Amino acid sequence: MQRRVLKSSAVPYAHGPGEEGLARAEDYDAALEGLLEELGAGCRGLAGICVDATSFTMVPIGRDGRALEYNERLSGRPHARVKLWKRHTAAPQAEEALGLARELGEPFLGRTGGSVSCEWALPKVMELRDQDPEAYRETDLALDLCEYLTLRLTGRLARSTGSMSYKGLWAGDLGFPSGEYLEALRPGLGEEYPRLMRGPVLPPGSRAGELSLKWRSRLGQEGPVIVGAGVLDGHTSLAAMGAMEPGDGALVAGTSNVLTLQTRQLREIEGICGIAKDGLCPGLWGIDAGQSATGDMLSWFVKNLLPWEYWEQAQKRGISPHSLLTEKAREPFRCALTAADWWNGSRNAPCSLGLTGAITGLTLDSRPEELYLALLQAVVCGTGSILDLCEREGAPVKRLLICGGAAGKNRLLMEQYACLLDRPVQAAREEEVPALGAAVFAAAAAGIYPTVQMAWEHMGIRSFETFRPDAAHRREYKLIYERNQRLRRTLI
Repeated sequence: MQRRVLKSSAVPYAHGPGEEGLARAEDYDAALEGLLEELGAGCRGLAGICVDATSFTMVPIGRDGRALEYNERLSGRPHARVKLWKRHTAAPQAEEALGLARELGEPFLGRTGGSVSCEWALPKVMELRDQDPEAYRETDLALDLCEYLTLRLTGRLARSTGSMSYKGLWAGDLGFPSGEYLEALRPGLGEEYPRLMRGPVLPPGSRAGELSLKWRSRLGQEGPVIVGAGVLDGHTSLAAMGAMEPGDGALVAGTSNVLTLQTRQLREIEGICGIAKDGLCPGLWGIDAGQSATGDMLSWFVKNLLPWEYWEQAQKRGISPHSLLTEKAREPFRCALTAADWWNGSRNAPCSLGLTGAITGLTLDSRPEELYLALLQAVVCGTGSILDLCEREGAPVKRLLICGGAAGKNRLLMEQYACLLDRPVQAAREEEVPALGAAVFAAAAAGIYPTVQMAWEHMGIRSFETFRPDAAHRREYKLIYERNQRLRRTLI
C-alpha cells in the first residue's frame, strides 16, 4: 500500500496563547471541530485518528466533565485556564517538590534524572491548589492536552504513557509518588493527586476508544472510527521516521527541541528528565530529553537585535531574515563567539530551568551573523551534551534522525549538527512529520497494521538528506565544541 496525503488543513486559534503561557480550551475545541469537519468532508471511510499535542499542557476539568474555564464562576480566572508547558510560574512548587523528594529518597527521581520540572503536572497542580483553592476544589481531573482532545473525541478517559511517565511522575512499575511524600507536600494531596491523574494509561499505538456517535454523525461516518491513545507532539515524529530500534535517536527541531532515544534496558541517567517503558513505542525503554529554546531563541534574536539594514536587505530580496543571516555566516568553523542556549532555562543536561543564556567573545567587530551563528552552534552543542551523557551512561546513539520546522528551513543548522557532533545526521525531506507520525500510530490503533513498526514500513518516511561532517575542518569544529562545553560547565 502506498501512502498518499489526501487532504491537509490548518485552523488558526481565535485567541492564541498569551505571553503568560495561558491558553483557552475553547480555542482547542473550536480547532478540533473545524479540522474534523473539514478533513471528514467527502471522506466516508475514516479508519483511525490519533491526537498529538504539546506537553505538559494542563487542562483542568470540572466536575461537570468540561474544561474548568467553561464554569461561569471561574471563567475569568487564570488558574481555570489551560496552562502551556512553557509557563514556568510553578517554579517555587517544583523546587519544593524536588527538595522533599531528595530528602525522602523518592524512587521516581531515578526516572526523572533527579529533577522535578515546573513544566510538569505535580507543580502545576500544587500551584493551582495554592493560588486558587476554589478552582482547585472544582477540579476533577488534570489532563494533558492530548488526553483532553482524545476525551473530547471518544467520551472516554484514557491517559497517555508519555504524559504520565515523562510529565506526571508515574511509572508502570512504581506507580505514583508515595502517599507519605505527597501528604508532606500538602495535607490531602496523597489522595488528591492520584485522583486528579486517574485513568487507564495507554502506550502509543493502542486503542483509546471509538469516535463518539455524535462525531460520527457530524462527519457522516457509518462505521466505527478508532481513536488511538494521545501522544506528545515531540514523540510522533519518531514513528514517521522509523526511529524505533535500540540506539535510534529522533530530534524534532522547532520552537524548542525534543530529543528521544530508544534503549533495550532501563538507564536512570542523572540530568536526563525522563525514561519510561513503552513511553515512545511498545517494547523498549524510551528516553525523553530536549532543549527549552531553539526557534524561540532564534526568533528572539531576529526580533530584538537584528539591525534595520538587515531587515531591508531581506525584504528587497524576498527572503527571511534567517535565510539572510545563514548566507552571511561564512566559514562557520571560524566562529569566535560562544553561547549557551538557555534562553528559557535548561531542560536537560543539566535539568535546571533557572539557568540563563550567555554569549562570550564579543568585540566591537562582532557582526549580527556571528551572533546568530553562535546561537545555532549553541543549540547543536546543547544536543551534543545530552547525547554525550546518554552514551557515557550506557545508552549509545547509533543514528540521529532530524525533522521539524528548523530542519526544513535552516540548512546551516543541519550542517552544524553534522560537523559539531562529528557524525552523519539524516534530515527528513517531508513536511508535517509529526502529523504523519500520529497517522502511523492511528493506523496501528485501528488494526490496519498489527504493530507500529509495521505501520511505519507501509506509511513511514524513507527519503532523508544526509549531512556529513566537514572532514577538512574537523579539528576546528572539535575546538568549538570543547569551548562550548567549558562555557556550560562554568555557568552551571
